[in-house]
Amino acid sequence: MEEHLGTHKPRLIILVRHGESASNKDKSVNQHVPNHLISLTDNGWRQARRSGAELLQLLNVDDPLIVEDLAQEHIFRDENCKPLEQSYAQNNKNPDSNIVFYTSPYRRTRETLRGMLDVLDEYNERNCGVSARQKNGYQPNGQKRLAHWQCPEFPHGYFENTESRELAQTLQKTARNKNYVHYRVKDEPRIREQDFGNFQELSSMRDVMNMRKNYGHFFFRFPQGESAADVYDRCASFQETLFRHFNQRDRKPRDVVVLVTHGIYLRVFLMKWFRWTYEEFEAFTNVPNGSLVVMELDPELDRYALRTTMPRWR
Repeated sequence: MEEHLGTHKPRLIILVRHGESASNKDKSVNQHVPNHLISLTDNGWRQARRSGAELLQLLNVDDPLIVEDLAQEHIFRDENCKPLEQSYAQNNKNPDSNIVFYTSPYRRTRETLRGMLDVLDEYNERNCGVSARQKNGYQPNGQKRLAHWQCPEFPHGYFENTESRELAQTLQKTARNKNYVHYRVKDEPRIREQDFGNFQELSSMRDVMNMRKNYGHFFFRFPQGESAADVYDRCASFQETLFRHFNQRDRKPRDVVVLVTHGIYLRVFLMKWFRWTYEEFEAFTNVPNGSLVVMELDPELDRYALRTTMPRWR
């Protein structure tokens, strides 16, 4: 993707794969539960909170001791997943006070985001003495299979953790010299999972997956679904939207942008951004559930560098 000088880009773009879902653990779930309604497992919720603690470790914040306490509480080593290697070093310069989360509208990604925000909210509570969780916290799921957003003045698909007048007054009184981590959440259907078709009969899906191995992952289109090449097209559209936001100087600059998404979309996003060939895409495999992939802005080159070593097929 072409990058233009003079834009205000966030210093970090972070991609997060959702935590372990019920279908990651048991593929037969796809036979009777729509893909977009599959939830996290208990381990997936643990991974989501771990992702939140790992995100805090990447941010420039007031109190690293609180971050370390939260890391010790939530970060664990998953025996089934080797952690990704990161070459990012926290710069500890300007504090990150404006974070924008984009989430796939699938239940497992929204729940992953909720787990991450629990940790960020806990940091704000310990550092600033206020909590956004009690009344106006982000609620990923509600009745009738719809998201439930506690703040009625906001349209569905948007949430902000500093719009409460009571919260603003409390911050002014108790945390005047503290940096409250302000975040916004936006539902973004374009970063959803690759469409594998509707309800998936287990034995036929095994045949389709074997066919994909022989055909190639990028161009193979699932019956009644998408190919990774189709995902690439909507990924291109979303990246253009990001760049339009970077060029809008009348808006408050974004310090960090976080995408909570899916394994294949994450790889396609990197392919589009860094202009990988489809052969390079085929060489990489999905990152483990709950993993963070870090892109850091190089201010001298005005380009992003990938700070995470991506796993490859053995």
